[in-house]
Amino acid sequence: MSHEISTRESGFTILEIMIATAILVVGLMGLLALFPAAMKSGTITIQDTQAALIARSVEQAIREGIENRKGQEENGYHTYFLFQHDGVVDPLPRRIEDASSASDHYVLLPTPRAAITDTKQAQDRGDAYQQGKVFVYPETDGMSWIPVRAGLTLPEVEDVEADADPNGNGNPALADDDKDDYIIVDFSGRGTSVRRELGRDFLVMKTFPLSNRFLDLLEEDADGEKVIDNDPISQYSFAFAIRPAFRDSSLDRSHPFERTLVPAGELYEVEILVYRSFVFVKGGDRAEPILRKTILIHR
Repeated sequence: MSHEISTRESGFTILEIMIATAILVVGLMGLLALFPAAMKSGTITIQDTQAALIARSVEQAIREGIENRKGQEENGYHTYFLFQHDGVVDPLPRRIEDASSASDHYVLLPTPRAAITDTKQAQDRGDAYQQGKVFVYPETDGMSWIPVRAGLTLPEVEDVEADADPNGNGNPALADDDKDDYIIVDFSGRGTSVRRELGRDFLVMKTFPLSNRFLDLLEEDADGEKVIDNDPISQYSFAFAIRPAFRDSSLDRSHPFERTLVPAGELYEVEILVYRSFVFVKGGDRAEPILRKTILIHR
């Protein structure tokens, strides 16, 4: 009796191989598409972390300056403090009294006019807040520049040329003539005399540039923990703006939540702005910060 043995072998056809390859390619393309998004997300995370560290460091330096390096001009009304942080070029003087208003460590507080004159007339709290000066640091008084046109997103700003002494030589009534602090005006009735003031805003014309020494300083304060500078800190810079706070105390002893007050200049609102690759083009768009942080400080 003879037995017939089958020698047929199983395997993949060329069509099956092509289908499997196509599925593999589609899957790999999906995975590869995730890499740019993951890299972008990682970059944003690092950037946000760096910006938060910078803002926290600037806040500490401001509070330390208010607490330990505060001075007054000879008249006793104009208060300033010395700001010490990476990015501030001018060395601190040995005595506070020797500080120059033209130095980049000199920060003048925008004392309300009522606090330095005999006029103690009560104001609406909202009006006082919107009309009060906003001092932007680094200081740009004495620089000649033209404020940007606000374009379609904001009302127009009139062109202004500045020719003033930095910090008004220590006088807040004369300071900020460069108009980086300005009133937002709505010309809603163009061709007519209709004019509506919407409040105050400010432009950052220059910043305090950081160096890689900033992270070296953080390493010294980190109790042995090493801070790895994967993202060069020298690409970052910062600025801050100071204005009397909405809940400022009153010279007529009004409660902070009452509608009217006589501004005393005791409580200030500070907005810290952190930038990456800060660029300001004269007549162009304003640079956008990657982080804005608002704090309150007491004089």
